[in-house]
Amino acid sequence: MTHPLIRTLALAGALSSLHAQAADLNARDFFGAPSGTSLGVLYLPATRAGDFHGPADSTGKAELKVNAVAYRQVFFSDLCGTLCTPQFIVPFADIDARLPGASRHTGESGFGDPQVGGTLFFINDPASRTYSGLLTLVTLPVGEYHGQNPDVSPGANRWGTTFVYNYTRGIGEKWVLEANLEAQLYGKNNDYFGSDLKQDPLYRLQAFASYDFTPATYGALRLIHADGGELKIDGQRIDDTHKRYTQVGFELGHWLDRQNQLMFSLSQNVATDNGYHGTDALLRLVHVF
Repeated sequence: MTHPLIRTLALAGALSSLHAQAADLNARDFFGAPSGTSLGVLYLPATRAGDFHGPADSTGKAELKVNAVAYRQVFFSDLCGTLCTPQFIVPFADIDARLPGASRHTGESGFGDPQVGGTLFFINDPASRTYSGLLTLVTLPVGEYHGQNPDVSPGANRWGTTFVYNYTRGIGEKWVLEANLEAQLYGKNNDYFGSDLKQDPLYRLQAFASYDFTPATYGALRLIHADGGELKIDGQRIDDTHKRYTQVGFELGHWLDRQNQLMFSLSQNVATDNGYHGTDALLRLVHVF
């Protein structure tokens, strides 16, 4: 029998590692660029949640605050025989939370687990703004991690792989529609309060509809739906850890000049099962080299 406290912490554990590691997509992320182009992308995400939806939060006082920064370097290349984008992501996160059922706040800060990988494009047609590709990112378990405080550690002490299949299609001169099918796969964490933690895959749909207000400015509506991620500790399945959530939001992006773009997004959970229910904000700066 797993101790109830461990079950409660495990339920929250998926949340902080996901926030620290898996950056949500943004509209037009799969637009291609000429081979030889490189992008430096700075992300400043923040999460605020004052509610946890699920049986684990018996007190109704669970809270979450995440402030993070991540740097992403993307290289456009034809070395794959078609357009591909080798890339890496390095995150830093400050996490403070009152975990479900806990009596006090706890927190950690430090570098999260970096990711390496890239996108292989199957369709690259800038004239019609039609693109399709498979993004693969491997998570390296080298971030800041504390086995006695794992649920707010920036790192997750496990390997991981994220696959995203994208289809992007321009509609007329101003609209762009996008659909992304994502699977997040997790390795075993062998130091979760001295136990082994395993997590089922989490599947997500991310969809965008964006519109060009001017040649330099676009706005986008976004929809994210997630399902999965159930947990096991030492081989025992943990009740009420299967996560589902639906999030809606908007983005506004503007090219300051030919090399620099600034984007802001705001998203809100509208339905949540077994997870924190809150708001995500993001400020992103893109520089074209």
